[in-house]
Amino acid sequence: MALETEIKFLDVDHEALRMRLAELGAQPLGRGFESNVVYDDANRGLKACGTLLRLREHNCRHVLTLKTAAKTSSATAKVYEEAETEVLSVQPMREILAGLGYLPVLRYEKVRETWSLLGCEICLDTLPFGDFVEIEGDEDAIAACAMALRLPPNSASKATYHELNRQHREAHGLPEDESFVFDDAAKGRILSRRATD
Repeated sequence: MALETEIKFLDVDHEALRMRLAELGAQPLGRGFESNVVYDDANRGLKACGTLLRLREHNCRHVLTLKTAAKTSSATAKVYEEAETEVLSVQPMREILAGLGYLPVLRYEKVRETWSLLGCEICLDTLPFGDFVEIEGDEDAIAACAMALRLPPNSASKATYHELNRQHREAHGLPEDESFVFDDAAKGRILSRRATD
């Protein structure tokens, strides 16, 4: 499996960052709405061992992803082993997963705008609970990107979006819910804006 190294930055002003990316000559790679379904067994065995099995729909394309904890670790970045493949027929894949004992356990959504800079992939992510930036690449390149983009080091996080959702819900006195999806009104505004970009 391939190694994936990433750092998130919290509470980011996407408009200011978009302008900075353009100033630096970053390459825009597109923007789209993502819908994700996480699968696990009845006992949540994958979650217990730090494994994520996900089926994602992004701009009418379906991708199956498996993420596991990497054998190497980092003090500053989140590191995974990752394998993924495009799924051409999504319903048979759901049936295969169910036949293996894996059923949907949670859903999450985001709008992701992707740029390329200094050998890294920079993702401007809008989630139901805030705006974030995720930088993926090797650690040195991530550090160089973050510095070039003037992202404050104290806003960096190794947390997953699932962990950030839990923290957000705790901080705002909301009931526990592993899923995080846009309400219909917010989704309508996002999709409408997409159509006019």
